[in-house]
Amino acid sequence: MASESRFSPEQPLATLVAGALDGNSAAWDALVTRLERVVWKSVNMMTYDREVRDDAFAATWLRLAERLDTIREPEKLPGWLTTTACNEVRQIVRQRGRNHVSLTESWGSSGGVGDLLETLSDDAGEHSDDIVADEQRRVVRAAFGRLDENCREIITVLVLADPPVPYDEASDVLDRPIGSLGPSRRRCLDKMRTLLDDTPGGTP
Repeated sequence: MASESRFSPEQPLATLVAGALDGNSAAWDALVTRLERVVWKSVNMMTYDREVRDDAFAATWLRLAERLDTIREPEKLPGWLTTTACNEVRQIVRQRGRNHVSLTESWGSSGGVGDLLETLSDDAGEHSDDIVADEQRRVVRAAFGRLDENCREIITVLVLADPPVPYDEASDVLDRPIGSLGPSRRRCLDKMRTLLDDTPGGTP
């Protein structure tokens, strides 16, 4: 029992991964507790469908359990989980014949809209979360939903992921050369700015 109690979510990811690989259930539970917010935020950003979100959340942890022994850099697990969660949502949506991936109504209250507004204001932080009005959140959600699927995925992975996804991992999940990610990110954010500028009540 003593060995079970020595794991907690605050410990280094390397320690938790090593414990989970040793078959210690407390280490695995601590790992999930430490990183579950990362997975939930990723699936919540990708779809409004509660069933898809729940299935993608579970599938993401299953993928990690299956591949835990391949993790060489545990500190990069948050990025790996982000990209895996996004992939799981896309796969589930395709399997179920859905025609789009869109944001959940709750996304606006999760911090994502504030993050995106800050990015759209040239990363100057002009729009902090506590001054983003409900109307602005609605407008940003609507504009995001009008983007093409490629730009929604690019913004989700390169702008909204928390913590940020390294470009080498983003290149894999988006299936794009690393050198194209920066220009693609700028192009998609420019599209968002245009959509917001054309929308009454958009960002100032």
